[in-house]
Amino acid sequence: MAYLLFDFVLIAVAYWALSQVSAWYLKLPLIFFIGTMFWAVFVIGHEAGHGAFSKSRAVNTAVGLITHSIILVPYRGWQRSHAMHHMKTGHFREEEVFRPCRAEDDWLARKVLFRSGLFLLIGWPMYKLGYRNLTTYDPVNGSHFLPASDLYASHVKWSWAASLAGVLACLAIYIALGVIFGWVFALTYIVGPYFVYAAWLTFVTYMQHVSPEVPVYDSDDWSSLKGALATVDRNYGPFNWLTHHIGDLHVVHHIFPTIPHYYTREATEAIKPILGEWYMKSDRFVLMDFVRTLIGCHYVEPGDGQEVWKSAYPWAKNAGTGKTDKVKETSGAHMPAE
Repeated sequence: MAYLLFDFVLIAVAYWALSQVSAWYLKLPLIFFIGTMFWAVFVIGHEAGHGAFSKSRAVNTAVGLITHSIILVPYRGWQRSHAMHHMKTGHFREEEVFRPCRAEDDWLARKVLFRSGLFLLIGWPMYKLGYRNLTTYDPVNGSHFLPASDLYASHVKWSWAASLAGVLACLAIYIALGVIFGWVFALTYIVGPYFVYAAWLTFVTYMQHVSPEVPVYDSDDWSSLKGALATVDRNYGPFNWLTHHIGDLHVVHHIFPTIPHYYTREATEAIKPILGEWYMKSDRFVLMDFVRTLIGCHYVEPGDGQEVWKSAYPWAKNAGTGKTDKVKETSGAHMPAE
């Protein structure tokens, strides 16, 4: 709760500062900072969704509804889709987010979105609307907003109503503020921070689970632990602490998702000797890794016991060969017992 209150205080101070300046070169950093702190609030709400915020289910639900509604996320629908991601992380056909494809399935929409980086701006709104995987879901059956979605079982329609009511209430407030104070106000204080936070969410999720070294498994080779370990801890510099270590201490979260973020460093140090080379971490600043991943991860080809990320660019080191590649098992590493 202290972390959540701290986030809200920083947001309030940043909004006050934004109201006091007029130069664009002062406004833009403040808008970026506010969006970043909304991303931090989302991370706290995400922990509530896992039951990591409190031992009380009621408290977790209340925190989840509040933190998600203010950033226009239907809490229960997202909680379910995120649980599906955790259940099938690293699965070639059933992964919920950034599901890979074969070269022949890398159709035009995927190429435009994932080779240009455009997905950072529109990926999160698309995901909420129902385009959860470009070849699988449609805006009705996959939507976070509609009760017909696969995210809402018939016996929990009340949770859809509560989540949607929270989002609509906040959206009504934002629209009213825009009408009262004008479109420049709306862009500066609402739309700008929203897209910064949305880009953070999409960027961090992408970097957690997509990399030339990250394995993808088909049904014959996938297991829950292998999938959980198909995750990379990245270096976000000063944002590691500010965004509650969601990016630099994420591997342990996929193994033990009910551990609060302020214990994940201790937990990570405890599991590293056990995981050995199965633990993946990059010490490079994350933007360097992003360029590398954007160039090197377009589709997957089959290897020994896993699918391997390939690049469509012939000049890239891991350019696709159009034929099966053999992947050598990591020497000295052993999969811990499940």
